[in-house]
Amino acid sequence: MIDADQLRAARALLNWKTTDLAEKSGVSVNTINKNENGIVFGRRETMELLQKTLEDAGIEFLPGSGVRKKSRVVITYEGPEANKLLVEDIYNTLQSTGGEMLVAHVDEGDSIKNLEIDWLSEQIRKRKEAGITHRLLVRADDPNLIPPLDNYRCIPKAYFSPYPLYIYGSKLALVSWEPSPRVVIVEDARFAESAKKLFDFVWLHADPITQRKA
Repeated sequence: MIDADQLRAARALLNWKTTDLAEKSGVSVNTINKNENGIVFGRRETMELLQKTLEDAGIEFLPGSGVRKKSRVVITYEGPEANKLLVEDIYNTLQSTGGEMLVAHVDEGDSIKNLEIDWLSEQIRKRKEAGITHRLLVRADDPNLIPPLDNYRCIPKAYFSPYPLYIYGSKLALVSWEPSPRVVIVEDARFAESAKKLFDFVWLHADPITQRKA
């Protein structure tokens, strides 16, 4: 478990204010300040949550109160189980802190075909229980959308790509189905934040499915 010195140092490395850490972790500013200043000895659950939040943002904690930024980490999954491993990584990355999964260029028909509807439904249930939300940018005429529809917005077919992009925590993932399933995950908070800003811009200008179906 991290200590007060590591907590302060990690936040400084990310150039975060206490309000930033509070927003991302769900821990109050007052509690963070007390833990950083050694006024109270942090509860294990609270310190583990703060540690997980900082690690997801790209911090590595070392023995002897050491702290440093992680080098970029690239993971590749290949074969029939690749997409399941990605979905499980999304859950494992976000389950402790909640958070949001963003997906662009997703074809829900491909997801159902490659993941099986029962398995996919169970993952959706687990994410909901963990407080993980999601937004998806889909093809305008996708007939396989899973309610609630306000989680979707559609992009014109001319701009739709067959290679889905996932953004979650400090990670980006790209998926290719052909010639065989392949997932590449890059863990870098800077890249993830950049991709999130682009996603948010597209989302803002995309057509809500509920309006399109009205």
